[in-house]
Amino acid sequence: MRIAICDDKMILHDDLKVYLEEYSIKKNIVIVYDDYTNGADLIASNIEYDIIFMDYQMQGLDGLETSRRIRKKNIKTAIIFLTSFPNIVFDTFEVNAYRFLVKPINHDKLFSAMDDFLQSLNDSNYLVVKTDSDNKRINIDDIVYVEAADKYCYIRTVTDNILFKKTLSEIEKQLPQDKFFRSHRTYLVGLKHIVSHTSTDMLFDNNERALISNLKLTPFKKAFTNYVKRYNFD
Repeated sequence: MRIAICDDKMILHDDLKVYLEEYSIKKNIVIVYDDYTNGADLIASNIEYDIIFMDYQMQGLDGLETSRRIRKKNIKTAIIFLTSFPNIVFDTFEVNAYRFLVKPINHDKLFSAMDDFLQSLNDSNYLVVKTDSDNKRINIDDIVYVEAADKYCYIRTVTDNILFKKTLSEIEKQLPQDKFFRSHRTYLVGLKHIVSHTSTDMLFDNNERALISNLKLTPFKKAFTNYVKRYNFD
């Protein structure tokens, strides 16, 4: 998870990161931080953050104006305002703020906000995958196939190939059964991306192929036919 902290007082950065590090250990997630002490530098960063902790009152551009400009670039970022004035909540509606937290930051309220954010990711059409350096948020519809690699597996998306340090069976449980099919002991395939198939393998829209085992051929044909009917693809 990539997080930006934008506040003109570095002591708040330090205090907030102590809490967030505790949260990352509790939830077994990786959090990468970037520190900003003014809105102009944050706007110029061109980094797409999962969450921005935004000070409402800063020298130069205040938090609200900084958020207005960020929204013009990236509407997906969750903005959590930090303020000493609770009555600003109505102003934050303008920029679709995710939450606001009153200073000094309350440990339980911060954890609650983070829980809600992670839950919102899980409830959407995304899979959050922990890697060595970060957490990747993958659109399920972008997954072409998943291939076993010893005790781990590789998630092949339309743009990337991501090592996932869990087994193929574990990731199979996290993906919708109506969109994915275990065609072989080493392959879990995205039905959306199949262009054609034979009795032994299938062709994806990225020109790659995956195997179909003899035992899986009949149930695969049924799953693929049901998928085409359900989603009305030609």
